[in-house]
Amino acid sequence: MNYIFENVTKNVFVLAVWDSSWNSYNNCYFIVEDHGVTVIDSGKLQHAKYIEEALYSIGKSVEDVVLFIATHGHEDHVQSAALFTKAKKFIHPNEKNMIEYPEPEQFHYELPDQGIFRDFDCQLVGYHTPGSVIFYHRPTQVLFTGDFLCFFGDPLSADGIVSEGNELREAWLDYLKEGGVPKEQLPAFLEGLKTIQPFDSIAICTGHGGVLVGESKEFVTELLKVGNSLLLF
Repeated sequence: MNYIFENVTKNVFVLAVWDSSWNSYNNCYFIVEDHGVTVIDSGKLQHAKYIEEALYSIGKSVEDVVLFIATHGHEDHVQSAALFTKAKKFIHPNEKNMIEYPEPEQFHYELPDQGIFRDFDCQLVGYHTPGSVIFYHRPTQVLFTGDFLCFFGDPLSADGIVSEGNELREAWLDYLKEGGVPKEQLPAFLEGLKTIQPFDSIAICTGHGGVLVGESKEFVTELLKVGNSLLLF
């Protein structure tokens, strides 16, 4: 494995660990503030050492992590949360019976379907897993989508992991046009897109691969346009 650790915007960092068994980058995110570090998603258990290395590189440690929030309960998003012994850990209650974590009682199952959680807008999108949520961090205007929108198994943009990622956007639109989202799941996916469309985000931090910077609303609007056209057939 290798990893990429970069700044997304002020105080927000992406750690993308290459997982050769899945042929994909698995992403997690750090928000560094005066009162401590918030981590969003955490990678598999074998990714833990990379989290420690990344935190150390910015003068922090796992002891500084005060909050962990998961977009959903799959192993590549929760297992390394075991590192954060001083943090409160949160996930949506719909994930309680499927979280892939050895000690699920460590989590608080209290994320709202829709509403404010700490400095975040939290929205249940209900696509990918029953409790998949997205987070919009108000202070930085960064949107965290987990696997609701991600680039699992896709190559990074030629411009790097944090970029406009125009070729990635086009690939997602083509994926949608070609039936990548099954028709029976399309209404739920589109409803999820509608919940995130209003956010004026400067970056979309995805669950795997590229982080998209700029024109977030335009990208979501185009996905909605394509998706709605598919419902007509």
